[in-house]
Amino acid sequence: MPQNPLPARLNGPWVSLLTLVLVVGILVTGKQVLLPLALGVILAFVLTPLVRLFDRLRLPRFAGVALTMVMALGAVGGVGYVVYDQFAELSGEISQYTSSMRKKVSQLRVGNNAAIRQFTRTMDRVTEQFYNDPDERRAQPVRVLPPKLPPTQRLREMSTAVFEPLASAFIVLVLVAFLLGQREDLRDRFIRLIGAGNVTMTTRLMNEAASRVSQFLVWQTLINIAFGTLVALGLYWIGVPYAALWGGLTALLRFVPYVGSILSALMPATLAFATFPGWTETLQTLGLFLVLDLVTAYFVEPVLFGYRTEVSSFALLISALFWIWVWGPVGLLLATPLTVCIAVLGRHVRSLRFLAIIFADEPALAPYVRFYQRLLARDEDEAGVLVTRKLQELGPISVIDQILVPAVTLVQHHRDQNEITEEDATFVLDVIAETVEQLPSTADATAPAASIIGLTVRAPIDELVLEMLRAAYGRERIALMSPELSAEEALRAAIREAPALICIAAAGLTRGSELRNYCRRIRAALPDVKIVVLRPQLTDDEMPRSTERFREAGADCLVLGVNEAVVAIDKLLPATTEAPSQPQPAAASA
Repeated sequence: MPQNPLPARLNGPWVSLLTLVLVVGILVTGKQVLLPLALGVILAFVLTPLVRLFDRLRLPRFAGVALTMVMALGAVGGVGYVVYDQFAELSGEISQYTSSMRKKVSQLRVGNNAAIRQFTRTMDRVTEQFYNDPDERRAQPVRVLPPKLPPTQRLREMSTAVFEPLASAFIVLVLVAFLLGQREDLRDRFIRLIGAGNVTMTTRLMNEAASRVSQFLVWQTLINIAFGTLVALGLYWIGVPYAALWGGLTALLRFVPYVGSILSALMPATLAFATFPGWTETLQTLGLFLVLDLVTAYFVEPVLFGYRTEVSSFALLISALFWIWVWGPVGLLLATPLTVCIAVLGRHVRSLRFLAIIFADEPALAPYVRFYQRLLARDEDEAGVLVTRKLQELGPISVIDQILVPAVTLVQHHRDQNEITEEDATFVLDVIAETVEQLPSTADATAPAASIIGLTVRAPIDELVLEMLRAAYGRERIALMSPELSAEEALRAAIREAPALICIAAAGLTRGSELRNYCRRIRAALPDVKIVVLRPQLTDDEMPRSTERFREAGADCLVLGVNEAVVAIDKLLPATTEAPSQPQPAAASA
């Protein structure tokens, strides 16, 4: 009886989509429970370093937690009292500032320009005639009054509006105290819940999440407090009213990614616009926020503690939009730490690895894959910019090993699988060859000439890799056979030259037996010659067995990369050797 193919289909992307919908549904419907829980966990991350400090001072855990909570509540209460007091004064004078703003805006209107005034009046008449409806003029206005609620219902609504925030705040405080006091027990229970077999993964996940989130929040809190203090002092010096209020709101709003900095600057700038007759104070206020924000973002945060959330800016913006949709303004405050926790979860849980790819602040593609992809797209400019940037960061030899050689291997693999055309392969290899020719020389000009001959088995990829080795070690220090010779003729010519070292490059799909046969023939003819085999397509798992078999065939060293080949040549080759004569007329006539 044939099986139903539906379960097999559901094991694909549909399961992931349904899981995502289920998680979002749980977050939305469980907001009353999950929001205080998330807020309590984040606050516990912030206060944990202070509790650990009290633990090191040998205070009892209960006393340390109680002292931490009292200090935190005292700090928040003191700042809140000052901010609330100034906010109450601002509310009483808001009408005065509103009339001042209207007067100032009216001064910005066009003065005695008769043409513009005439055009404006004409447009007003046309608009009025266009929307002139006789039925609307005969219609009588109707006043809609809301239904009068009974006193018990009004009392219930008022108590609900007051009780729910207070109850949520009390629950968060109790939860924070419990998390601080019982963090070891909760950690052990969570590990047991996940399973003892996953203790390593769970421990790494918890340590990384706690370290990154706690470091980010603690330092961000300290920087925001300093930022708010400087803003309050700057606004007081400018003369903007209620400077302490704007400093406190700035410190709080800076926890909100992207939007917080803009909002914190707009409110005092608007008040300065309404209060002062000119524009000087308004521009000074905006300039104060701009200078402080630039200094903080580009100097203070990187230099002072160098924290990294390791979450991309785009992912953080999308996450902020998601959490404000799910949990409202409080979700926007929690967006950054929650996103960091999700990125850590995706880094350590294999089935959630896609989360790390989406949120991680690291390149989505390896440099060599990106270089290869840009060449397939015929974008030589971006590929060249990538190589130039990596040259400045890593140097020529690392660029060869980490970008150019892996790209050549990808070309060979994809061409053999018919994933790219011959035209694509030729184009990519030509660009790589041009890139190799333009690489700066890393050879020591004072180094003595070396008696080294480079051989290839199959062209053109083998020749390209050998040319990379010559660019890294010195093109004049590694001689090549005449390009008119076949592989067999080049081998015989190299044996006749009897160099001190022969390097065989084989990046193509050359069989290992063929390469080992080359090594046996060279070793039989030249017992004292050193042989280095460069095979970049081998994997780390294949390397031990291949090294053993090539040594049995007579090779001195088997390497995967150009840098390893350079190190091996320097180690095997004596310091004073003479280079073979150039060119090779005898070899050409073999």
